Amino acid sequence: MFYVGAAEAAPRSIPWNCADWQPSPAVADADDTRVSIILESLAANRGKTIYCAIDQSDTFTKAETWAAGRDRNERDDTVYFGQSGNFRGFLAAQEGYLTDGESGVTGVSRDLIFDFPREERRRRWKWKKFSLTAAYQYGQPADLPAGPASSTESVARSNAVAEFGTYISAGGAGRAWYTDIVNNLQDYIAADARAKCRARGYPTTRSIVASSIQPNYYSEDMDDAVAFQFKASIENPYTATCLKRVRRR
Repeated sequence: MFYVGAAEAAPRSIPWNCADWQPSPAVADADDTRVSIILESLAANRGKTIYCAIDQSDTFTKAETWAAGRDRNERDDTVYFGQSGNFRGFLAAQEGYLTDGESGVTGVSRDLIFDFPREERRRRWKWKKFSLTAAYQYGQPADLPAGPASSTESVARSNAVAEFGTYISAGGAGRAWYTDIVNNLQDYIAADARAKCRARGYPTTRSIVASSIQPNYYSEDMDDAVAFQFKASIENPYTATCLKRVRRR
């Protein structure tokens, strides 16, 4: 009795519909635009790139596709991380197809050549987190005078409060400065959080939560030890999560 192999008995159909095939654009700072387009297309579309771009539409040649991806083959333990996907290398059957038999396995079915299943993601990286608690301080311009000094601390502080209120009032010298802070508060805090995360070695910042903006008054040392003088600033306390990828051990 003649038995038919499982692969022959139930051949897999090529799943790709090329009606909407479009190559992915190159990254903005690519050294070689053509290579970048190929790698981005492989990362985003995987098997569809080989089937639609090479076999069906000739968007790319077999030789240039192989040349672009060969150094990023999964056997070399190298992965290309694209803008919207990743390329983990060619299957042995695809190598044979792309190199006309010079590399990989030849003599296999078209189904196997163009089949490009998604491998289970190999979790070699993890995110390390740092909880940041900070405040962004908007110091007064250097030419703004502090509140008048007083030998009484509470009076000196009241003088600074009044000075600051006048400065940011309608028509005051600091009105535009204060308005800019209020209108762009989220951007300023985000930039401050990124800078403080990066200073700690964490390049990514997420989950920024800011409290309300508030004036803060701090004293300045005076030559006269019995005098007090205060100057205003604006502070915005916030929390953020700093992230960096580290290799799993």
